[in-house]
Amino acid sequence: MVDGTDVFEYFLCPYKVYNRHHRDKSLMLPLSDFAKQLMEKGRAFEHEIVSCISTVRPTYPHGDFANGFVQTLKLMQQDSDYIYQPVLKEGSYLGIPDLLIKQKGKSKLGAYHYIPADIKSSARSKDEQLMQLLFYNMLLEKIQGYSAKQGILILKNSSELIDLSRYQERFAAALPMIEKVNKGFEYGMHIDSVCKECPWRVVCVPLAEKTQDVSLVYGLSRPTHHKINEIGIKTLTDLQKADTAAISEATGASENVITRWKEQANVLLTKKAKIATLEFPKTKNPICLDIETAEDGSLYLIGLWHNNAFKHFFSENDEKKIIDDFIEYLLALEDYKLYHYGIYEKTVFKQLFEKYKIPEDIQKDIFNNMIDIFVLLKKHALLPLKYYNLKEVAKHFGFSWRAKDASGSNSMLWYNEWKSKKDAKLLKKILNYNEDDVKATYIVLQKLAKNE
Repeated sequence: MVDGTDVFEYFLCPYKVYNRHHRDKSLMLPLSDFAKQLMEKGRAFEHEIVSCISTVRPTYPHGDFANGFVQTLKLMQQDSDYIYQPVLKEGSYLGIPDLLIKQKGKSKLGAYHYIPADIKSSARSKDEQLMQLLFYNMLLEKIQGYSAKQGILILKNSSELIDLSRYQERFAAALPMIEKVNKGFEYGMHIDSVCKECPWRVVCVPLAEKTQDVSLVYGLSRPTHHKINEIGIKTLTDLQKADTAAISEATGASENVITRWKEQANVLLTKKAKIATLEFPKTKNPICLDIETAEDGSLYLIGLWHNNAFKHFFSENDEKKIIDDFIEYLLALEDYKLYHYGIYEKTVFKQLFEKYKIPEDIQKDIFNNMIDIFVLLKKHALLPLKYYNLKEVAKHFGFSWRAKDASGSNSMLWYNEWKSKKDAKLLKKILNYNEDDVKATYIVLQKLAKNE
């Protein structure tokens, strides 16, 4: 039976659908503490929304979805305004949206019909959420004999009325494949950064490494992976030997991009890194930078590695003080360069500099002196890694974090816990994590500069 979860997960990763139905679930890793907290917050948000409206809910024995559908249909026929956790069933399809919302307009039910709504705690709508709504709408159309071609996503800060017809063609093309995967067609494995948090990673990543799956090539997107699979390129060796013109025709990628894919495949097979010689701008004050933000995006920590020492600016509830102290520190230097890993630091600074009306000349000076190590690494280095995030790259260069559970998501959990407990040891752990991040950035900078 194909259900709403299958549709949702297919648009995240088709292989999750295969694993869900055809692997031993004991192989799955437990959810991380951060993922559990997100789920708890999602449930709390759903409860908050539902508590504000008058809903009815079908009652039926646990797992008896046939009975649940009968009870849902009765509630629909009774002209209920809001039906919470309805069971929609048709043939081999099963869907349980968060809500059915009554609308004016004729259907088999009478002078009204229903549209599906889901409650999501995300800030914006996502593909997988939209496709799940389309699935529910398809079931509703079969049940009530009418489709308004609309659905609602109730999000963290807004509600969106979705024109489902815009996505119908894509959904219709995917549904037969979802059914095939559900029934046992092994399709869709792709290794990328999202795998690091997936409970199935202990299945997929070793399998990809064993088979030398071509998706291990860093920077090869899922759509491109599928396109080159269609022309017979399945493994790293296949990619090395493949005709560049054929790959370009299949993917639209340039010769330079394809050459890099092939070189990355070779590095993965030989396990020998290739790093071009890099010359960095001369400066008296090379500084490595990393910031920490809370779950709501608020800044609470800026860390620097400068003159072989850790310097930080911290505040629980005063972003402006952190920014002002940080800027004062920079302005006291004769010249400086700020090295960071990834776009996040610059993105946060842009938002906060505008928010706190930092003078344009100071903003310009800071941004002109920021250098993204990640961009340089992707352009000038090939490493025998599937992921190029800071943790993996610094680890490749011999660096290790003091906390075994060090991660950006866990640092948010530690900060939340510190805010409630004010435990000095926990704050020290947060600061150590930030210090390790800036040290790691410095290690990568040194390796690129020395070309070791």
